[in-house]
Amino acid sequence: MSSDAASGNDAQAGGIIDVESAATFEETVAENHQVVVDYFADWCGPCKQQTPILEELSGAIDAPVLGVDTDEHNGLAAEAGVRSIPTVAIYRDGEEVERFVGVTGADEIRAALE
Repeated sequence: MSSDAASGNDAQAGGIIDVESAATFEETVAENHQVVVDYFADWCGPCKQQTPILEELSGAIDAPVLGVDTDEHNGLAAEAGVRSIPTVAIYRDGEEVERFVGVTGADEIRAALE
């Protein structure tokens, strides 16, 4: 993951923004029209396949991509109802509008943002 700050400006340059706290997660979701959230764990094999897809996508979309480590932030994952990883959620205007469970291709995620 490439950035520690949770601001849209960092996402413009590409890369997944590591969520450091529930507050930064909530702030980023509230301050951006659309946000892509990757719920993952370091030990998860399929998550390791999802990460490069999201890293590439992050440089091509006008939305920050947040990475939520479900081991570190299990409260955020539980609040979102995440039961399997990887899970990619699309938030629009502060509300989750789409969810993908399992490794998901960039085209499918990009289509959900349109």
